[in-house]
Amino acid sequence: MQILVLHPGALGDIILSLPALQILREKFPNAGITLAADIDSAGAIANGYADQILSLSSLPLHRLFRSGTIPPGDELLWRSYDRIISWTGFGAEAFAKQFTRLHPHVLVAAWKPEVGDGRHVARLFIDSLRPWLIPPPAIPLPEIRLDAAARLGGAEWLREQGWQGERPLFALNPGAGSAAKRWPPSRFLELGQRLRTVGDLLIIEGPAEPGLGRDLAGELGPGAYLAANLPLRSLAAVLSHCRVFVGNDSGISHLAAGLRIGCVVLFGPTLPEHWGPLGPQVTVLRDAGNCVACVQETGAGHACLECIPTEAVGKQIDRLGVLQRIYP
Repeated sequence: MQILVLHPGALGDIILSLPALQILREKFPNAGITLAADIDSAGAIANGYADQILSLSSLPLHRLFRSGTIPPGDELLWRSYDRIISWTGFGAEAFAKQFTRLHPHVLVAAWKPEVGDGRHVARLFIDSLRPWLIPPPAIPLPEIRLDAAARLGGAEWLREQGWQGERPLFALNPGAGSAAKRWPPSRFLELGQRLRTVGDLLIIEGPAEPGLGRDLAGELGPGAYLAANLPLRSLAAVLSHCRVFVGNDSGISHLAAGLRIGCVVLFGPTLPEHWGPLGPQVTVLRDAGNCVACVQETGAGHACLECIPTEAVGKQIDRLGVLQRIYP
């Protein structure tokens, strides 16, 4: 049996779908699973969950969004799979009609929470498989599975930056996809200065926030190593050597949680009940009660992240059991 999974989401969304892929694997242990998604994200994190990874954009999905005849080559492609779960195209009437007409075992399913739905996104992915299986009551925790070669590559990169492994390494990710999701840079600086007394720092910078990580690393000085725009597979390998990760609501926080390292994740306008990273050592901090925009449910003017003091983050790090408390 061959199963095709169509996923339109970004890094964090794909990681939150890994529990559903695990359950799919357990239900159909002899099936070959192909994941079509963002190739960079899926290629970095889906090891063990999918047998093959394709770029979602390489598939002729666009023709399913309109009525009319589907070319025979497209039909042969879709029918080459025994089952298809499509997390793309939900809500597009023409898409669902075309796809289900072409193939008898297609699920076109929602995975983003609607107003009033309190389920976590990982649960929505799992529940979307209900026509094929009985969902388990608990959500399996996603796990990013790195091989020994990848971990060695991460250690080598860190040695090249100057980290000798003698002090614990703490990762700080001050960025996020939008400014409204970012804890103030001054708080990251204050926290980094505290952490520098007990360990070294990995400062992460992504393409959505050019200069933000570089500026933080520069202010923190020696012992703060900048990981700017690393390929996701390389970043995962480097992160796997960190004792603790602190970051905002972003895909990198989900990556750190999936690596099973201690995480303190700072949420602002978005709801952690829906989007919180899943892991055995994840703490989410949010203070919406003192944010007027959150209380009034407006789309702008959020100050919720500014309501989270540095000391609150530091105390959560202390609870993760570092070698020396940073807030005695």
